[in-house]
Amino acid sequence: MDKPNYQLIPLGDQAIMVQMADQIDPQENQRLQAIARLISGPEILGIVPAYSTLTVNFDAQQTTMARMMDRLDEVIQQSLQMELPPAKTWLIPVSYGGEFGPDLGDVADFAQISPADVIKRHTDTDYLIYFLGFLPGFAYMGSVDQQIAMPRLATPRLSIPAGSIGIAGQQTGFYPVTSPGGWRLIGQTPIQLYDPQSPQSFYQAGDYVRFVPVNQREFKQIQVAAERNQYQVEVIDHA
Repeated sequence: MDKPNYQLIPLGDQAIMVQMADQIDPQENQRLQAIARLISGPEILGIVPAYSTLTVNFDAQQTTMARMMDRLDEVIQQSLQMELPPAKTWLIPVSYGGEFGPDLGDVADFAQISPADVIKRHTDTDYLIYFLGFLPGFAYMGSVDQQIAMPRLATPRLSIPAGSIGIAGQQTGFYPVTSPGGWRLIGQTPIQLYDPQSPQSFYQAGDYVRFVPVNQREFKQIQVAAERNQYQVEVIDHA
């Protein structure tokens, strides 16, 4: 098989960045995730995924840069022989606008469409989770319809409620915990996205998310059920 288009870039003396593409590409990102699952060993200190790169930190006392380069070449070739794992699509309920989405009107003005059209465009796409970061369970997803891809706020808010759904350019995502942030808030989900008692998210990089609009009555019903551990997030398993 031909060598794929990638680069291995040393970062200092204990890290290598795998660069698969110079732009956001779902297939290349899923390949990076497959590579990450194949990398293991006591010399590996950490693996940091991003949209189009994967940074591997290693212990220089246990191996060398040249050996790690050779190993990553082998892992990449091995990943190309594998089928990418089937994805899951999580159906996340969202109440849009009002107190839950204070920036919905601004996004509509930016796009020169109605708030209802913003909601339709946001819910018409299944978003790939490219990677998790920034906060526990914060999923970076894309790509948002170009017309509603409004840039983030010039001055971030000091506190954004947990469950808020935002847009930042062609990215979309949800805030799993209350935190500062500069994304344009268009809605909120009533489900619990992060539990400190069980910090592993139910979703992971490589999954898809489909946002499903709900009204305020449905929002409250789901919120109460979630608080009682009686709500199960719907998922479409493409296996």
